[in-house]
Amino acid sequence: MKSDAVACKLTVSQALARSACPICGVLKEFQSALADKIQMAGNLRLCNFHTWLLARGAPAESVVAFYLKMLDRSSRTKVGPSECDFCRRTLEEEKARLHELVQHMQRALFLESMKSQVSLCLDHAHKLEQCAPLKLRPVISEIVERTRSELKQELGAFLEQAVRGNHAGGGILGRAAEFLVSQRGL
Repeated sequence: MKSDAVACKLTVSQALARSACPICGVLKEFQSALADKIQMAGNLRLCNFHTWLLARGAPAESVVAFYLKMLDRSSRTKVGPSECDFCRRTLEEEKARLHELVQHMQRALFLESMKSQVSLCLDHAHKLEQCAPLKLRPVISEIVERTRSELKQELGAFLEQAVRGNHAGGGILGRAAEFLVSQRGL
């Protein structure tokens, strides 16, 4: 993988307006940009998820060349997440974006907005608590509990509907899954 910087177009501040975990949103955008702009090198190592990510959305010419190189290898090509170049880059980006969010949280107006409008998935809330100053940790817990309460209420309402045969509004299931385990693919 070429070491060119992959610029993510979405900032943490912009991701706050999307009612989903802003870190998840930024990382999804980052992975898409990484797949689109990657220069395939012969020694690139990818996990199962990222090999499929390339098949699904990267520029075909680059992916074909990369897959041909992989087919010529005599050894096993599947690697785990700890060996995957995309996973490693995504983790680096995640750390940088968590620290960026902590910096934004130092501003009172930003913090007040977060308390009432932002959702965090459990994974990123936990990681944010680990890098945030002690004074910000109660706010992170408050955001998690507000989101948990909202999801429980919406899931209860959806269940009542579903029992009556109305399955409209099933997007709540995806929001609950994201809260519990992060966005798909992260």
